[in-house]
Amino acid sequence: MADNKKETVKETVETTGHQWDDDEGYPLKEYNNPLPRWWLYTFYATIVWSVIYWILYPAWPLVNDYTRGVLGWSQYSQLEEELAEAREMQKVWDDKLATLSLEQISNDNTLLQYAISGGKAVFGDNCAPCHGSGGVGSHAKGFPALVDDDWLFGGTLADIEESVQNGRTGTMPAHEEKYDGALNAQQVDVLTDYVLSLSGLGHDAQKAVAGKELFEGEAACVVCHGDSGKGSLKDVAFGDPIDRSVGAPDLTDAIWLYGGDRTTIRTSIAKGRTGKMPAWGEGFSGFGRKLDPLSIKEVTLYVHSLGGGR
Repeated sequence: MADNKKETVKETVETTGHQWDDDEGYPLKEYNNPLPRWWLYTFYATIVWSVIYWILYPAWPLVNDYTRGVLGWSQYSQLEEELAEAREMQKVWDDKLATLSLEQISNDNTLLQYAISGGKAVFGDNCAPCHGSGGVGSHAKGFPALVDDDWLFGGTLADIEESVQNGRTGTMPAHEEKYDGALNAQQVDVLTDYVLSLSGLGHDAQKAVAGKELFEGEAACVVCHGDSGKGSLKDVAFGDPIDRSVGAPDLTDAIWLYGGDRTTIRTSIAKGRTGKMPAWGEGFSGFGRKLDPLSIKEVTLYVHSLGGGR
């Protein structure tokens, strides 16, 4: 009786129908362990949803396109809509910036902060390769930092706007004979010692005296750098103001565009230097990308806010 009941239990177990016969009368059967119904229904629902999605939304790639879906929606179209909304919101602020002067904007803190945020993006895209991130200066020599108060052409809002709009060119002529200058090697040496003395760097005092005579006389350095070597923005030449467009640097501080060691200073005197800030205003050719008037205003205010603007 027990064997019959045991056999009944065995027969009620669901199998796959796969069986291995045993010589002793105990067949081996492969039992079936079906997945839970809720899991199967969920799986079937995902299949149905995927079909619906393929119909409604972009899904399948084609040779040169993709299926659009009956709703006509795409991430690109959504992005364009969101950008259009953002541009519409910005237009109100941009219109205000366009109609106000730099001074008026700088006196309105809300507008100023908006302009600075826009100018930071313009600076990062166009100016940072030369002036460094945040205007701290490039690792390469010849590109000035914009965060200090040492300006070649002036750090007022008007000066900075002029620099961005029309560009700047600064030329230090060669002074040594073999580079088409008028001084011999010994004269360049003593002039180097005098320039070193102006900023308190190590120098030969006796040579510096001779260099001072050249600085004020034959080399005519005072014409650009001023009577005291403080540069075209801070000094006078023979008592008269120096043209601000000269862009001659201050030789009495510790800030150097190409380096302040003896070898570099001598090279600057002997061979000369030429620096150029490209014009970014409309109507100029050069890099193939120009800034519109609003962008020039924004980047001007941003550079002025870096800490060195005067």
